[in-house]
Amino acid sequence: MNNLKIMITHKILITLSILVFISQAIFSQEEYLIDTDNMFTFRNVRIDENGDYVSIFNQDSSNYHYTGGIVKFNKDFEYDIYLHNIDTAYVEFCDFVVTDNNQYLISGTIGSDIGLGISNHIIYFLLMDNDFTIINDTFFPLPEQYTNPFIKILKNTDGRIYVTIERGDPTGALKGVIELSSSAQIVNEKMYYNLGGGIMNPFPSNGNGFFLLRNNPVPWAAGEITEVDTNLNFTSNILPYYINGQFYDMGPRGSCKWLNDSTYILCSQGSLESDTKDLYIYKLNSEHEFLTEPFIIGRENIDDIAVNFQGINWTDPESIFVAGNVWASMYYQTTYYVAIINEDFELLGAKSYGGDNNTFVNSILSTPDGGCVMVGGQRDYLAGNEFDGDGYVVFFQHDDIITSANETSNPYDSDYLLNPNPGQDELYIQTARKGVRLKMYDQAGKLVLTYKFSNDFRNQIKTMLLKPGLYVCRLTDKDGNIEHKKWIKQ
Repeated sequence: MNNLKIMITHKILITLSILVFISQAIFSQEEYLIDTDNMFTFRNVRIDENGDYVSIFNQDSSNYHYTGGIVKFNKDFEYDIYLHNIDTAYVEFCDFVVTDNNQYLISGTIGSDIGLGISNHIIYFLLMDNDFTIINDTFFPLPEQYTNPFIKILKNTDGRIYVTIERGDPTGALKGVIELSSSAQIVNEKMYYNLGGGIMNPFPSNGNGFFLLRNNPVPWAAGEITEVDTNLNFTSNILPYYINGQFYDMGPRGSCKWLNDSTYILCSQGSLESDTKDLYIYKLNSEHEFLTEPFIIGRENIDDIAVNFQGINWTDPESIFVAGNVWASMYYQTTYYVAIINEDFELLGAKSYGGDNNTFVNSILSTPDGGCVMVGGQRDYLAGNEFDGDGYVVFFQHDDIITSANETSNPYDSDYLLNPNPGQDELYIQTARKGVRLKMYDQAGKLVLTYKFSNDFRNQIKTMLLKPGLYVCRLTDKDGNIEHKKWIKQ
C-alpha cells in the first residue's frame, strides 16, 4: 500500500498541446488524424450527454513509459485531449463508460516500474467529470503473476457498472468481476482462479446482471454466453459450433447488442472448416438459442476479423453498422471494413477502406444523424519508426456505405449481394441501387439471361434453365454505374 500512496502523490494531469489534427475528405466521409511520433491509437468511442464523442488511448515515449489519455471531440473535430501520467510507473487505460452523472469512469492498469517488461498487476479506476477534472480514483491489486490483464467495463441498462478481468499465466487462468459504484468505489468483487476460456466481452442483460461473450476452453472454437448475476456468480451457456451440420468457429472476439427485450444480435469473427475468416452475424433469444442461421459478411480476398471493442451498433435497426479489421501484414498494411445490414439480415452495403494508410479500427458507434463514427489508429511502418501510431477518427454517412462501390479503389467492394452462391434454381440479388438491369453471360461469353430489377431491395431470378457452371453477372444501374459479379450454378 505504501507504493500506491507514493504513486498517488505523483499523479499528474496535463493537457497535451503538441498534437495537431489532419483532416481529409475521401468521398463524403470525414477522416481525422492526431499525429504523433509514438504509439497512439483510440481504443473505443462513446457519446456523452452533451453530444460530444469520447475515446481513450495510450501513448508511449522512447523509454516505454506509457501514459493513459482521453480525448473529447465533435463532428468538426474540435477537441480536447488530456494525458494522465504517473511519473514513476507505467499507466494504461483499457476501457471506460459514461456514467448517469455524465462523468467518465475509466478502467486501467498500473505497472510497478518504468521500462520494457513492466509488470502491470494493479487495476486502476479513475473517475473524472467531462472537463477532465479528477473526482476519485481506486486501486485493486491482483496477485503479481497476473500481469497486464485484459479489462472491460460496462454500464448496464439499470445504471449498475461492472468490470471484467481476464488473464492467464503458466499456472492457470484468472477471471474476475467487480461491481463499481458511480463514484468509482468497489461495491463487490469475485476472482475465479483456474477458470478457463478466452477473452471476456461483456454486454448488458435485460435484467440487473450482465452477460459475457467468451470462448469455451474446450474446444476453443465453441462460443459461450456466461450470465453473471448481481452477486457476481457465473452460469455458462455453451453456444453450438455446429449449426445445421456446418462448423462455425466463433472466434476470440465479438460484441452483442439487444434488438428488443427478447432478442439480441451477436457479431463475431468465424469461419467454416477453412483458414478463411469472415464476419458472422447471429440472432439469439434471451435463452441464448439461435433464431436464424449465421449471416456471413466477408471480402473475397482477405480474412475479416471482428474489432476489439464494439463491432456492431445501431440507432435504428433498419441501419445496423458492422465493422471489421484485417490482420496486419509484415508491413502493417491493413484495411478495415464497414457494412450496413437491417434487422432482417439483408446486406444494404459494404465497403473496404484503409490499406494504403495502414489503418485499423477498434470501435464503431452509430450517430444521431443516422451515420456512424469509428475510432482506431494508423501506423506508418515505412516512416522510419515502426512503432509510430496516430489516433484515427472517421465519420460515415449511410450513403457512403450503400452506394459508393464505383468510387472506391478496392476491387472487392460491391453494392450487390448474390445469394446463394453457389446456387441452383434460384438466385437472389440484393442491392440499394435503383433501375438495375442484369445481363448474365456463360463462360464462353454468350448472353444467357436478362432481367430488369424492380425497385425492391431483394430481387429473385429464376435460373433453372441454366446449365451448371460459372456465370458473369453484368449489373448496370439507372446512372450507368456497372459492376460485374461471378455466380456459380451447381
